[in-house]
Amino acid sequence: MYSHAPLMDAFWHIANQSPEPIANFFRTLHQALKKGTSELAILWSKCVDHLISHSALGYEEKEVLIQFGKTLGQHDITQQKKHIQLALTHLDRILEDALDDQHRYSKMVKSLGFLAGLFIVLLLI
Repeated sequence: MYSHAPLMDAFWHIANQSPEPIANFFRTLHQALKKGTSELAILWSKCVDHLISHSALGYEEKEVLIQFGKTLGQHDITQQKKHIQLALTHLDRILEDALDDQHRYSKMVKSLGFLAGLFIVLLLI
């Protein structure tokens, strides 16, 4: 939270504190807002598309980020905090689903590896 700092300044601070490709995402937003090129929601959406193509984020994350971008700068600080919490809650849920999938698929791969090894041993006997 950057209190009452303008979004352009907040984006710059976040870019300086974040690793790539997130830093590039916020740096691009900062530079575009500095030029006054377009509306924030449209600019945010374009930057999210670029981020998705250069990261491991998927469709669900993209939708959450785009929805969040539509609310930036539209409300007072209390409402903005609520929107940030809502976006974080959605992203946490997506993370939990991804971790469940990872756990399930890793078990399946281990079982398949064991069964393939057992099959090869049986073929050699």
